[in-house]
Amino acid sequence: MKTIERIILIDADVVSHFIYAGEILSLPTIFKNKIFILDKVYAELQRFPKRKVEIDNILNFKLLEIMPFPEDNIEIKKEYAFLKKFRLKGDGESACMAVARYTNNILASSNLKDTAEYCKMHRVDYLTTMDFLYEAFRINIFSLERCNTFISKVKASGNKLPVNRLEDFKYRDLGFVF
Repeated sequence: MKTIERIILIDADVVSHFIYAGEILSLPTIFKNKIFILDKVYAELQRFPKRKVEIDNILNFKLLEIMPFPEDNIEIKKEYAFLKKFRLKGDGESACMAVARYTNNILASSNLKDTAEYCKMHRVDYLTTMDFLYEAFRINIFSLERCNTFISKVKASGNKLPVNRLEDFKYRDLGFVF
């Protein structure tokens, strides 16, 4: 029996972290799962010229793919509308959470303040930028020095990460990805 591979639905914050660190081309090599950018996330990324050029390049090279928001799925549309209206989440984040919940796929977002409780409540598996980074280190795509440089660059760009060095990150079991 063939197993269905779960996809990763990536939010703008994780993509931005990889862009600011100068590592966007590494992003799709870390996990074997295909990574998709929902069209609503892509629209958010287009508002920032530097991000748009980088994203368009990886889309043109087919390293990541755009996925249309499933407008024909009533459950997902209702959840999306609820998240936007009552939880005050952004378009991309709301879309990713709603789609991940109803498709059993994996959410990639580093905005744990907004997503962690929701993911626990609805049993949605999620990845953060730090999970990607630690996995890249664990499978020898990135050295420790490269990981720490990544963290420094992201923080220097004004973005937040929970640690200053990879050595301080508490690794989570990511068995749900494999």
